[in-house]
Amino acid sequence: MTRRRRLTLPTVLAATLLAAFASYLVGERMPGDGRLYDLALRVRGALAPGPEIEVEAPVAIIAVDQTSLDAEAFERLPRALFAPVWARLLDGLGAAGARAVGFDLLLSFSGNALQPGYDRDFQRALFAHREKVVLGRSGSVLPAKAYQAALRFDEGALGLLELTRDGDGVYRRIPTRFAVEGGSPINGFVAALLARAGAQPPPALLIPAAARHPESLPTYSLIDVWRCLESAPEALAAAFAGRIVLIGSVLAEEDRLLTASRYLPPPTVPGPALSERCDLRARPASLPEGRQVPGVHLHGQAIAAALSGATVEPGGLPLRLSAAAVVAALGAAAGLVLAPWTALALAVVLAVLLWAGEAALVGSGLWFPAALPMAAAVASMVLAYLVRYLAEERRRRAIQRAFGRYLAPSVVAELADNPGELRLGGTVRPVSIMFADLSGFTKLSTTVGPERLVALTNEYLAIVADVVDDTGGYVDKFIGDAVMAIWGAPVVNAAHAVDAVKAALTMQRRIERAGAEARARGEHAFGIKIGLHSGEAIVGNVGSSRRYNYTAVGETVNIASRLESLPGIYECTLLVGPSTAEAVADEVLCREIDWVAVKGRAEALAIHQPLALASAASEVERRAAARYAEALAHYRGRRFAEASAIWEALGAADGPARVMAARTREYLETPPPDDWDGVFVMAGK
Repeated sequence: MTRRRRLTLPTVLAATLLAAFASYLVGERMPGDGRLYDLALRVRGALAPGPEIEVEAPVAIIAVDQTSLDAEAFERLPRALFAPVWARLLDGLGAAGARAVGFDLLLSFSGNALQPGYDRDFQRALFAHREKVVLGRSGSVLPAKAYQAALRFDEGALGLLELTRDGDGVYRRIPTRFAVEGGSPINGFVAALLARAGAQPPPALLIPAAARHPESLPTYSLIDVWRCLESAPEALAAAFAGRIVLIGSVLAEEDRLLTASRYLPPPTVPGPALSERCDLRARPASLPEGRQVPGVHLHGQAIAAALSGATVEPGGLPLRLSAAAVVAALGAAAGLVLAPWTALALAVVLAVLLWAGEAALVGSGLWFPAALPMAAAVASMVLAYLVRYLAEERRRRAIQRAFGRYLAPSVVAELADNPGELRLGGTVRPVSIMFADLSGFTKLSTTVGPERLVALTNEYLAIVADVVDDTGGYVDKFIGDAVMAIWGAPVVNAAHAVDAVKAALTMQRRIERAGAEARARGEHAFGIKIGLHSGEAIVGNVGSSRRYNYTAVGETVNIASRLESLPGIYECTLLVGPSTAEAVADEVLCREIDWVAVKGRAEALAIHQPLALASAASEVERRAAARYAEALAHYRGRRFAEASAIWEALGAADGPARVMAARTREYLETPPPDDWDGVFVMAGK
């Protein structure tokens, strides 16, 4: 028996077990499953096309669109003062026989504050229809108390509008209940409306299997409904009787989401008029050329799915495990006995069949995530080939050379000088940690193909990596479109903070120059966000006895990671922690930006912005830094008018000043509480 034949059974068995175990570890989904699901919906929509507008849908939308806002009836009325409009609309929908009415809007302002009694009609309408009405809310913003009072402060009349997107930035799930720390769960907007309609909301909803664009729900312009309120009540009854009606914005700049329907064609033809006396007809998609849809339609589609039973449930663990195991066994067997191109062709056929099965099952209300079985088909085939070559001892040196490319030169040199470091463990050492993240990646990923996106990302990451290497740093890892780098380890460097800040300033200049050159050529470009912090960290090898990585861990790393998200908030490129700013004070002109409370740290952190090397800083930059410091002192002393004046004078080109000016204007209108300490609290990372 040949060695290859002796290895066949163990290899197939190992591939099967590994695939099953990977399926168990990955859980419900892995990267790529979302896109495959979206494409499956597109295929189903193409194979079973229906009417562009689902006129029989149990849900209808009243759209606050630009046409309505520009109409003579509304053009002089700010949306915050639409209470009389909502009152008349709510009464009309009640008379038309609407099953329930949901305001997919944050009605947090009451006109009674400007004119006593201004909202009286709306309050009356809310009270009269309180058993049918749901008002939208956010996690921190509730409808005006006047409106809540009209609804008798009924928690069932409020629904949380916030949604959770998947890891790829696409919205596919609609939670119906939201957990609240230290409190009772909050109803989602969808759950609240279903309950008002007498339906039982499920725990969560996927985009339904009907494979229709969300804007295929019958959608009527607010101004059209308004004109029909008195002239053609029969048209309103035809449009809304027995339906759950959602009122929300479809404006191009508001609440638009990328959903699983991104590949589905939107409706382009309006529906028929519902009355000879009133031009009330369902409108086509608000932005047919875009992939994003209004949030109100996503809510509406979820409600329609729940009412019609066209929901989708993820496949259970047994299905995922068995599919991954079977496909892995086939791939491993093919890799062991077939020629390379034949085995590859078989893997492609298996992948296509798996995805076709996913598309077919979606129509039956079952989501079978096919990405991992597809990956298992390829991975097991590759594993089998590795076994073949290892058995013949023809690939060992090539694999060693290939993996050698993943080690940084500084690590190789350190291990060559100190072979004893080739072990698990670490030491505490003063270092500077940088996290640099390319900005604009998510937006760009929706406009260019994957090959161009990866090529462009690599071009910019190469700029970052080259600067790190040139300044004596160590690229710890690439994290998608981000880079983690270390100065002071593995090579000891007493000037690690200065070198790190110089590297950050150089990156900033080179990325800006590369972006300007790309835009001048009419090409896409990235920006960059950099967070940098200095302090002690544990550096060394972490991992298992067979595979480990040289890295840094500890509070310094965590703070640097948190700092990386702050430039987006303060509209700048680079921010550093206080220890870094102190260490480079003699060589770099920095200015303190704010006090920030970051996640995972009890004490507030003073964040600083390096402006230029001290030797190259201009007088204008020095004066601007001094003026900013003066404004910051006023701000922390609650002298908001003085602070705002200075920050506004620094100009629109100064991102942090622009952000702080806006914040002080808010504090002038709504002063902070007496115990305010000047610390900005980050909501997320």
